Amino acid sequence: MSAHFQCVLRQAFKTFQRDNLASFNANLQQLKQLTDQLTYRDLHINEGLFRDDVPSIERAPCIYMPIFEDENFSMSLFILRANSCIPLHDHPVMYGLLRGLWGQLKVQSYTQQLGSQESLVYDKNLTHIKVNAEEPSLITADTVSALLTPRKRNYHQITQLGSGVAAFFDILSPPYDANMPQYGPRRCRFYRPKTDVDGQMELQRIPSPTSYYCDLAETPDTVLKCGFICANEAHGSHVTDMQ
Repeated sequence: MSAHFQCVLRQAFKTFQRDNLASFNANLQQLKQLTDQLTYRDLHINEGLFRDDVPSIERAPCIYMPIFEDENFSMSLFILRANSCIPLHDHPVMYGLLRGLWGQLKVQSYTQQLGSQESLVYDKNLTHIKVNAEEPSLITADTVSALLTPRKRNYHQITQLGSGVAAFFDILSPPYDANMPQYGPRRCRFYRPKTDVDGQMELQRIPSPTSYYCDLAETPDTVLKCGFICANEAHGSHVTDMQ
């Protein structure tokens, strides 16, 4: 297994432990620094996944590979085929890191308009959200990871640029579908940007786009094994047999 991916995974456990909130910011920065150095080789990804891009109406615009998930965080790999994107969506009260692994990606992010002392209130029925548009980011294997928080850059669209495919690794905490007290599971919701009658930028909630769907790629056994070992370490268990 990859020693570096093991470091990333162990740091993620440390960062998102619910009893470790006092050092959360420092741990998150350490996790970001480790993620900034991650490569597709650390995930034992077959390079052929990045080169097999023959157009076909039978192919989804995106390939999804689950890497790891528990109740505190998830890790995934996404491969965007040529001229495709992950539509504008949200991350309800979540933190996220997005690390480019192959090709070029444009990330257009939006931040909800909130005062510095204003509490973030989750409303699952909200259909219009006033936002500020952030400067678009170019994400490649040579750039640092993009970071989103519950208050900053929480809405984004990810678009493949150039020829061929583009791929990224992401960490989300808590994961989608994780329970939110009083609200239920976290759901991914989609939006379109528009200008309101006062000329302010806002996001309008829309149904899940039918144009966005994913093929599923098999996760390498070595990566699954790494997740199993690190999870047992984090929960104080001892792995006796991984054959």
